[in-house]
Parts: sequence; structure tokens; C-alpha cells
Amino acid sequence: MKALLINPENIPVIWNDVAPLLDRVTEHNEGQFEANDYLEPLTSKIMQLWIAVEEDYLHTVMITKIIEYPNKRVLRVIAIAGSEFKTLHSKFNDMIESFALREGCSSMELWGRKGWKKMLPDWKDSYTVFTKELKERMH
Repeated sequence: MKALLINPENIPVIWNDVAPLLDRVTEHNEGQFEANDYLEPLTSKIMQLWIAVEEDYLHTVMITKIIEYPNKRVLRVIAIAGSEFKTLHSKFNDMIESFALREGCSSMELWGRKGWKKMLPDWKDSYTVFTKELKERMH
């Protein structure tokens, strides 16, 4: 199994395989993104697409974005979808951390469900993001 950072020019070539996996993320987010909302930021180098493949099978896709805070630069994991996360964590981890360091990031962050804590024991659980829908008040 290989983990790869996809060159933005190659993203349209594999998008039909990537998008169905990203559709799974939509079920768990707060409505911020649908799968096709990622395409333009990925091809314009605003976000990065990572994949894990074994022969012709696409196991996992991951999207990251470099966030410029006033006092630090961070690589944020925006979305992960697929299978075999435990196996892939070791393959993705060193590669992504090295990318983050090359890009001048001093840390990484992942906003996700609490279940990720089991997979990321060396990550600090800094805070929880609480959300509240206001649609009813908009009418």
C-alpha cells in the first residue's frame, strides 16, 4: 500500500474515484462541504489531496490545508474518508508531518469526531468545537 500526495494537475484525472469517498465525509460534517466543493481549492493549490492505494484500489483520501494564523502556520486535516485507517496512519503520518515542516508549519490540527482520539494518542485534545444551527431563526 502506498500513500501519495497528488499533484494538482492530476486531480481531475482521478476525481471520479475520489469524490465518492469524500461524499462519506459529508454525512459527518456540519454542512460546510460537499465532495465537489473540494475540487477547485485542490486544483488551485489552496488545499492538498493525499491518497492511499494498493494496486488499483483507492483505500483512503485525505484533504489538508495550510492555515495562516497571525502567529503560526498550521497544517489542518480537513477531511479523511476510506478504510484501513489504523494501517494507513503510520504511512500517512511521517509523510504529512514532513510536508508540513517543509511548508513552514509548526503544528498540525484535525477537527473531527471524538473517535479520532483513539487513533491519535500522541495528539493533544486541545478543545471541542460546539455548533448550533440557526436556520429556524433565519425565517
